[in-house]
Amino acid sequence: MPDTAPRPTTDAAAHAAVDVRGERPIPADLRLNLGCGGKRLDGFVGVDRYPTPAVDVLADLGATLPFADGTVAEVMLDNVIEHMPDIPALMREMHRICRHDARIVIRTPHFTSLSSWRDPTHLHHLSYFSMDHFERPGVAHYTSAGRGFEVIGRRLSFGGLMGQIGRLIFSLSPLAYEKHWCFVFRASTLSFTVRVIKS
Repeated sequence: MPDTAPRPTTDAAAHAAVDVRGERPIPADLRLNLGCGGKRLDGFVGVDRYPTPAVDVLADLGATLPFADGTVAEVMLDNVIEHMPDIPALMREMHRICRHDARIVIRTPHFTSLSSWRDPTHLHHLSYFSMDHFERPGVAHYTSAGRGFEVIGRRLSFGGLMGQIGRLIFSLSPLAYEKHWCFVFRASTLSFTVRVIKS
């Protein structure tokens, strides 16, 4: 019986990704589920530092990712970014491996959500406006090689009766909601879609 145990990628210097299930080269034009944990996503290559049945490539998201420049078409970060010690470094690395016009989908708890605070491994508590930071030309030197990102979609979800009131205030002004009302009428989950721009 062949050894099917997950093993780390071996050609990190060349950023060559390897399928840990069969040591097959993974093709270009990838769709990556970064920090997948135990969640398999159809059509996506699962990437995590810990081996689970959902993981195809073992990699530390806080280090150089084992993928070639400009080979990734889509990235999913589902409740991952809040765990990252250095978000700008991860954004820079995703910019490197993504092709022009690639999409990065980010889901994370809103900073007013209980789930943002009760997990002791959460290092960041993000706002509806947090990804705007990465659109600014003044930060391109440490997040990308140029004007690297454009936020093309965002959504804030609410739950419960009080959430309905929060949703109403938010629909009138997201900024006023976060400045004055968010800890009274708490939100739940943030979702961003970010487009990668290659200069």
